[in-house]
Amino acid sequence: MSFNRLRTAALAVLLAFGAAASAGPAADAAATRSAVDADEDVAAVPAAPALPAFGIAAGDVAAVHFHQADQRYLPLFASRGADHDAIAKTASVVNRLIGKAELTKERLEGEEHFFAVGADIDLAGETDLSLEFKDRQHVLLYYGPDVYLAADNAAMDDLATLMALPPRSTISTLEPAIGGTLAIRGSDGFGQSGIVNVFVETPGASGGYTTAKGTYFPSKRALLVYSGPMREARYALTFVLPAYGETIDGAFKPVLPGEYSLDLVTDAGNPSFPVRVAAPAGPQLAINGVPAGGTALAPVVSNGAMLLPMRALAEAFGWRVTWDAAHKAAMIASQPKPPAVNPGGAGELSLWVNGKRLTGANAKPVLVKGSVYLPLRATAGALGLGLTWTPAVNGALLTFKPAPLREGAYAGDPRKLAAVKVLNGYVEALNARDGAALEKLFAKDVLPAPDFGVIGQRLITGIRAVTFQNRPGGALLADVTFGYLFDPRGNRTGGAGLVLTQEDGAWRIADVD
Repeated sequence: MSFNRLRTAALAVLLAFGAAASAGPAADAAATRSAVDADEDVAAVPAAPALPAFGIAAGDVAAVHFHQADQRYLPLFASRGADHDAIAKTASVVNRLIGKAELTKERLEGEEHFFAVGADIDLAGETDLSLEFKDRQHVLLYYGPDVYLAADNAAMDDLATLMALPPRSTISTLEPAIGGTLAIRGSDGFGQSGIVNVFVETPGASGGYTTAKGTYFPSKRALLVYSGPMREARYALTFVLPAYGETIDGAFKPVLPGEYSLDLVTDAGNPSFPVRVAAPAGPQLAINGVPAGGTALAPVVSNGAMLLPMRALAEAFGWRVTWDAAHKAAMIASQPKPPAVNPGGAGELSLWVNGKRLTGANAKPVLVKGSVYLPLRATAGALGLGLTWTPAVNGALLTFKPAPLREGAYAGDPRKLAAVKVLNGYVEALNARDGAALEKLFAKDVLPAPDFGVIGQRLITGIRAVTFQNRPGGALLADVTFGYLFDPRGNRTGGAGLVLTQEDGAWRIADVD
């Protein structure tokens, strides 16, 4: 029984005893009923968690966050081996305070609360505990709805030895070139995991803006150029500065050479660097904003024209590629059973798309180091890709939408049709990094997966295959094979099992394996 329940029950008994002494047997019976009723009332209300009488174990501490005013300190995490000693010391100080703590009605309000030194202690599977120093000798302990007061002359000094300010974030160069590599490191985050978004914006821009996708932009003129993972409040980002950045409305705009503020947005801090962006050293190709340089998709320039590797691009989008060496003919097809092709006698190099030969002066394939390349515009047309050419950055932007599952193929099965619609929406939300849309596809209290920080710059080109299996309770298991571009591990395809269930009349994702 909690302290509050004991106190309430004892009060009821005392009142009953006093009434019996003055009012006789009838009053005694009434008082007894009152005591029983009071105990039943107390039992009906869930008891507040009592402050752990024997303290907390260091192994139960998941994280510790120190703070004072708007100053944040390096948090401690149980998942980080280097923090274990500091967590053990924190637990020791807390246990000393618990041994001295007494219930109080005191609270810190306003400026006193804001400027107080404090610590928030996340306990695994338990009610979290917070400390707030009234002064150097008195500490308030917040545990559930209750507040306790403890006097300890050494607690603040002991914890102060653990409160380290994060070092200043660093950047590898303040004069990056488009297409060049940037390295940024910092430890000014807050949470166990998260995303660091990197923006470029013209100096003097101001006014934050949160998009419908839930992404915070430091200004409406900012361009999102990279998103990377944060772990244990720290990040180490290495990326290629792209020729194109994402605008607040999800479109892409070129990053022109010039002076910018390079801004980072984390879950706590927003460091920035003044940078002078230089022109690229060579041709730039981006697909949905992601730089393709340094990969098998990298372009080459011949006679002033940008050429793209047909096999690598076609296979990246799930197309079948065949090479007829005898006739010097390259054939690509988006269909499982493409039309038959008759290249004729051995002659000049030819390229066939879904059974039709590409012709014209601007669609002439070229053999480069044993691989077939095609001019930029012809490549975009052959693969059905959007194209933007920006001479100022010597860059081309190809855009695509992932190939969806054909809903008509599942029209005869309402359950599978509903699941297919969810899967298509899932792919679109992942590619757009649309956290708001992704959350709507998942069941209540289910964390959307995968984490954007885990997938890096990976894009899904389409769903290559799917099979469905019935699961208990009317659920469906969808075993899905995705086509990938820019996967962090270099995979062209990957699979996942998605469990779909009905919730409030709609199909939702309940689990992703």
